[in-house]
Order: sequence, then structure tokens, then C-alpha cells
Amino acid sequence: MNLLEIRTSQYMPKLSNNDLQSLKEINIHYHDIPEILMKNLADRCYISISTLHRLILKIGFSGFSDFKLRITDDLKTIETAKLSSFDEENYLQNYLNNITLTKRLNEGEIKKVANVILEKTHRFCFGTGWKQKQVIDNFSNDLLYYGESFITLRTENDLRLSADTMDENSVLIILSLSGNTENYSKILETCKLRNITIISITSDKINSLSSLADYSLYYKENVLDDIDKHWNTGALDFLVNYLIEIIVYQKGEQ
Repeated sequence: MNLLEIRTSQYMPKLSNNDLQSLKEINIHYHDIPEILMKNLADRCYISISTLHRLILKIGFSGFSDFKLRITDDLKTIETAKLSSFDEENYLQNYLNNITLTKRLNEGEIKKVANVILEKTHRFCFGTGWKQKQVIDNFSNDLLYYGESFITLRTENDLRLSADTMDENSVLIILSLSGNTENYSKILETCKLRNITIISITSDKINSLSSLADYSLYYKENVLDDIDKHWNTGALDFLVNYLIEIIVYQKGEQ
């Protein structure tokens, strides 16, 4: 209910049928009240200025100026509520669409990635941020259930030191949101020189990490388009679990 409807309900015992009819007419023009003159509002509602003034006082306002000011504030509150309202159905559809698109983005590459992982004897994984590290840690731990293991690298220094020990029998998975390699581009150059297979997992944007990688997986993510939104890792979680399932399936086939 808007403010006029609330006040009408509050003062109902004091209002006549004619009052209620007039208030109903006024409510039709609720969104115009902040900019309208008292005379024009009275004309639209087919009542006199004195009747309008009496009604405004009767429902608890001190006068027409107070009436306009309070309704202006109420309209702003209503508009803010609309903008911030949470559309559950739209959220669900976006979530499912991101997962569907993530699957389609990787259908041609994910089996190749799984095969490479199973072929390599030395496996390393690295997440470039806090949430990335959580996801890659879970990936590594979950694969232990199937007798497959990764060494999880905690920091860029770990990555740098490990790169010096890797060789052509090594695979390195790097999970990133943006795919920005500014902080560790030299490490990747070392990896390329040592014939280390690099697998990138990034959002589906053009990025330097995926261009350097031997194999690239992508997840659909909107957070880079909206910096005020938290990063929902739903699509990434799906992709990582999708990869685990493919690894397990292809291991069984072998």
C-alpha cells in the first residue's frame, strides 16, 4: 500500500462514503501529486479546493505542502524498493543459463583436458585468489576419492619454485576469474620453455591466461560486468565438478 492508502485505512472510522470516494479519485493521480497544483488536483478529482484541503487534514496531514512532501518521499521509497527487489525466478533462470552455457563452452575441450590430466605423472594446481583457491582445493581433494592427486600451490612463490622442478610430464592447472597474468607472466614463460602443459580455467572473456595455455576451459560469469556484485561461483563449481566426472569416466574407460 502507498501512503495515501495507509492513511485512509488508519482514519477509516472518521471518513464518510463521500470522503472515501474522493480519496479513491485522489489515489488514481498518486504519482502526479509531487508536481501538481492543489487546484489542478481538485479539478481532476471533481471536488472543490476546500473539500480537498479538508480531506488532507482529516487523514493526518498538516496541509497540502506536507501532503505533497510526504507523498514525494513515499514514491521515492517505492521506487527504491522496486529497484532492489529480488526476482527469484529471474535469479534461477540466470543461474541455470550460466550453467548451461558453461557446459556448451567446454563440450569440445573438456575430454581432451581430462585425458591430459590422466596422462601426466606430475600434477599441480593454482588458484589466483581466495575463492579460486577454495574451488581448486576442493577439486584436488575430491579427486583423491578416485586415486588421482594434485599438488595444490598456495602462493605465487610456490608457483615460481614449482615451475623450476616441472617438466614435460607435468601439468599445471591455473584457475582465475579475469585471466590476468600480470603478476606471474614470467613464471608462465618458464613453464612454456620447460614444455609444461598449462590448463587455464577462466571466465568466458578474452584474457591473457587462456591465450598462453595449451588447453582452456571457460565458465560463464557476469560479475566482471558488475563490480558491485559479489562473485557467485555456481558456474565455476559446475565446471570443476563436470571436469571431475569426465576424468573419472575416462579413467574407467581406460
